[in-house]
Amino acid sequence: MRGKFDEKYAVEVPADILRFPPVSLHEKEILITTEYAQVKIENPLTISAWRVLLGLLRYGKEEKRDPTLGLKVSIETYKLLGFMRNTNWKDLKETLKSLTECRYEIRYKRGVAGFVVAGEFEIEKNGRVSVVLTASFMKFLEDYASLWFYYPFAFFLRKPSAINLHAFLTANSTINRVKIETALERARISRVNPTQAKKYLQMALNELVEVGFLKGYRFEEDTVILERYQTETLRIRAIELQRQLDKEVQEFIEEFRRAFRESKRRRKKRDKDINQKQ
Repeated sequence: MRGKFDEKYAVEVPADILRFPPVSLHEKEILITTEYAQVKIENPLTISAWRVLLGLLRYGKEEKRDPTLGLKVSIETYKLLGFMRNTNWKDLKETLKSLTECRYEIRYKRGVAGFVVAGEFEIEKNGRVSVVLTASFMKFLEDYASLWFYYPFAFFLRKPSAINLHAFLTANSTINRVKIETALERARISRVNPTQAKKYLQMALNELVEVGFLKGYRFEEDTVILERYQTETLRIRAIELQRQLDKEVQEFIEEFRRAFRESKRRRKKRDKDINQKQ
């Protein structure tokens, strides 16, 4: 892989969100039990909302920080739509609303932490969106600054199972053998027969290979053998994905603006034709 690691492209988000991504396609509630915590996530995010949350964490401009209310960030509206890959403004509003409804409850040995991801939000008239990430959520991120999340990899993953497996493997960066049972549990693949479960696990692993997070993998009896890259190689790959993401979002914005101008031109012409007929 080409490229040299540059600190400005160190697109890593520190967070225990790394271990517990709040993403699901169908579940209303996610329950996770680990050796050190029990986690419940109510109203988990869609893939689109997950991308918006990552976008806010990575690209959001800090507007105001309050120890009680949280961190207010703003971002260009078109950019958020680009992350969603969706031009529907109504969907944007619903997606932002889902951030205010997604709630964590984490039970540690030392106590319980409960919080929603975001407080209020506003789609402003100046072409920007502002969102308040709650103080408890931001504290949650800061508490686990030793865990580093390769943002671009997460952004390019399409399935919750791949996102979950990536989170688990990032938090356990030295392991290269995983019991299939453990991999299925951490990918949250359940309620299917063993043959289907293994197929879904293969699909998740294939995504990790496609984005360049894993070199490859193979199954040996009840174990998945992982071929992993060195950390520096992953950093370089993260740079490449970041540049690809920036390019794709910018192309989306330009196309969206072009389509908006064309729609406005046609509407103006139609109104003019109607007035002339009258």
